[in-house]
Amino acid sequence: MPEGPSLLIAAEELSTALGKRVRAVSGNSTQPIETLKTQQLLEIGTHGKHLLLFFSNATLKIHFLMFGSYRVNEPKGNRTPRLALDFAKVQFYFYACSLQFLEGDANDLYDWREDVLSPAWDEDLALQKISALPNEMICDILMNQHIFAGVGNIIKNEVQFRMLLPPQKNVKELSQALRIKLIRITHDYCWNFYYWKKQFQLKKHWQIMRKKVCPRCNGPVTRKVTGYLKRLSHYCKRCQK
Repeated sequence: MPEGPSLLIAAEELSTALGKRVRAVSGNSTQPIETLKTQQLLEIGTHGKHLLLFFSNATLKIHFLMFGSYRVNEPKGNRTPRLALDFAKVQFYFYACSLQFLEGDANDLYDWREDVLSPAWDEDLALQKISALPNEMICDILMNQHIFAGVGNIIKNEVQFRMLLPPQKNVKELSQALRIKLIRITHDYCWNFYYWKKQFQLKKHWQIMRKKVCPRCNGPVTRKVTGYLKRLSHYCKRCQK
């Protein structure tokens, strides 16, 4: 599943079509995608894990779910895309994703303060929301899109390791100072993720994700489904006590 930083990079890559009109539309989506033909792409934005395409008469939300992907100018062999958009000299292909046309102003539908990579990001709001969920596990808090919009499983695991926190630890076990530290490290790591991925060096900087040996103590890395979200956590039982 693409995480927030990956979608921000996608928005940048797709920006070559800004100002252009859709010449042709195809795909196996059940949404009325044909209405996009002749519309002009005015803006591209992101909120968490949602890619937002703003056309002259429509706003399209794309959610890549678990296995979604996109291509620019190069389709995936014979695979039928969910949506294909043909602009002058550039084509977009979206696969295995969810499409939805939004009604109303996106500013009324999204709280940009929740988006970890938004200029409107509000750490005070995040602290308030975290503190209101004292019995939640850290692994679930970090994946809560109403607190950390854009954080996915990679970021979750890497932040937990950098904080030396076990995924099953509850919010109420963290002091106020630790909660603030958790928020700031998550925010910083999201931006590092963005820069590393643009340099094709993201995996090089993973400390715990998909590792077999802990880089701190050389002990075994545990891989276990945790939290009510039941996502896979990678952590060191010795270091993350």
